[in-house]
Amino acid sequence: MRIKTAMIVVVWLAAIIFSSSMLITKPVRAQGTTLWINPPSIIDPSKDICTTFIVNATVSDVVSLWNWQVRVIFNPSVLECTRVFVPPGSPFDFPVKPAPIIDNATGYAQLGASKIEAIGVSGSGVLACIEFHVKGRGVSYLNYSRPYGEDTFLNDPDMVLIPANLEDGYFSNWVAAPPAKLYVNPPRVVDPTLTPCHEFNVNISIINATDLYAWQLSIWFPIDLLNVTNVAEGPFLQSGGATHFEYSILYTINGTHGGVVMSCEITSGVGVSGNGDLATITFHVENLGESAIPIFDDVLQDSMAHTLPHNTFNGYFSNVLLAKLSVVPPEIIDPTLVPCTQFDINITLDDVENMKSCQFNLTYNTAPLGFVGITLFKALNQTPSTSIIQDEDAGFIWIKLTYPNPITTYESIPLVRITFHVDTYGVSPLNLTDTILKDSLGQPIVHEVQHGFFASVIRNVAVLNIEVPYDWVYQGWLVDINVTVKNKGDLPETFDVKAFYDTTLVGTITVENLLPNDTTTITFVWNTKTVPTCHNYTISAEAAPVPYETDLSDNTLPDGTIKVRLMGDVNGDGKVDMVDIGLICLAFGSGTMHPRWNPDADLNQDNRIDMKDIGYSALNYGKSCT
Repeated sequence: MRIKTAMIVVVWLAAIIFSSSMLITKPVRAQGTTLWINPPSIIDPSKDICTTFIVNATVSDVVSLWNWQVRVIFNPSVLECTRVFVPPGSPFDFPVKPAPIIDNATGYAQLGASKIEAIGVSGSGVLACIEFHVKGRGVSYLNYSRPYGEDTFLNDPDMVLIPANLEDGYFSNWVAAPPAKLYVNPPRVVDPTLTPCHEFNVNISIINATDLYAWQLSIWFPIDLLNVTNVAEGPFLQSGGATHFEYSILYTINGTHGGVVMSCEITSGVGVSGNGDLATITFHVENLGESAIPIFDDVLQDSMAHTLPHNTFNGYFSNVLLAKLSVVPPEIIDPTLVPCTQFDINITLDDVENMKSCQFNLTYNTAPLGFVGITLFKALNQTPSTSIIQDEDAGFIWIKLTYPNPITTYESIPLVRITFHVDTYGVSPLNLTDTILKDSLGQPIVHEVQHGFFASVIRNVAVLNIEVPYDWVYQGWLVDINVTVKNKGDLPETFDVKAFYDTTLVGTITVENLLPNDTTTITFVWNTKTVPTCHNYTISAEAAPVPYETDLSDNTLPDGTIKVRLMGDVNGDGKVDMVDIGLICLAFGSGTMHPRWNPDADLNQDNRIDMKDIGYSALNYGKSCT
């Protein structure tokens, strides 16, 4: 328990020492009194509707409590209060107790009690037990009312407000929905008959929606190629009840693009789950060309206004045929592809008419990659005749495919699969060169290529440094432990960092989204109040390994020792005696800039030496490490 803000002492130092029992039994106020919710957080998806639980309005380190009242506020759409009571055996179960107040419409519960005799109660314990019934899924604050002193207060026998720190609680039984798929449907509109002045429709569709109650999104389109003539609400949300749908068309974004902003929400009813169409967009073709139709600023919400996770997939439009030969996937950056693993790429063909033969040369970096093999696909049920040249030293694979009948496709089809072995960490372009497409008359077909890229990703986090401000501390001090960590890998990382004294955990802090090669310093606060004295403790930190991290040698770091002294052992000899109290007296009345200032005598770290410091030392007078 922390030392009190003021205490009555006699002038002579000896009297201070021999009246130390008075200092313990008759404090007038405790600094650091805390009024908190216990447990401070309940995050439990298993707490379904109709289950109950209890939280405690708890006070710690209070002195001379005589009269109290607490009001706890909660979310009435998620919880309802069923009981408020003082638990049997509570030291604060005072005789005067008005009936509790429970307001489940506004969302609060209130209870108080008062003594009659003018002697307060000191200590820690439960003031009130508050029982809740779960009404629905969601989150609810469990907050003490503010301002402190109005509906929530602690008073002493003189009805003076006892200063207190308020620490609120939190409840959640919300279950995150699995990610939905939000996409332009059909995802690709490739049709050379959609010449200028024609129209076509696309839908904004969703798959695997969970309790969808409201959505909003925007799309872009190039105004020299397309124009939007109409936007209509889809039937999906309407199945949940009445809806409100809005849209607006905004033209000339950056002078080149138009945009459609749309939103819809259910005005009465329940959220909708499943698959369906959110909106239908009618495009008017203005010119020949191609363009992505991207979705952006997209937000999905459930009936409790939670943001729903989802993945977004853009659309594509083309009314011109330009054959494409592509490496798929175009980018392979996968931390699981460590040395001695394998991966595949496909060479695909898209948007081609009357193609008889295809020829390409795939080049790669032989340092990280080794060639394993080739698998041929049937293209539109045709097996090609093949010519293949592979040079492992030069790093290329040359392939020519000739089909019995010409091929026409407006969808992407695979031609060959190539398997590589990862020999070591590194990067490699996967480039298509010397590409030739020919039609049935042997004429070249104009086309474009899409290259590939491979990188074997390193994931590695490390503890670089630990800094503490002291070589020793008094028991009860708060010690800042500054830990610097670095992301030595190639991907942004989120990971836990733990600090220890010896093998005892000080705390855990999550570092979020630390970018490659970046460092950050986090601060742990070590409360030495209950740490045994007269020992040297080794301070260390540990960064939890991230997935696929192989080098763990730098994940932990010890950094020196801190000794925890008896409070008041100013000279550090392992005992509190008149020498220590004399040292405090020598510095009595001084501050940080005073010539008599002694930082070791500032026991409560308030940058001045006064009776509180003497009182701290007097409380431990006669104690020693032996």
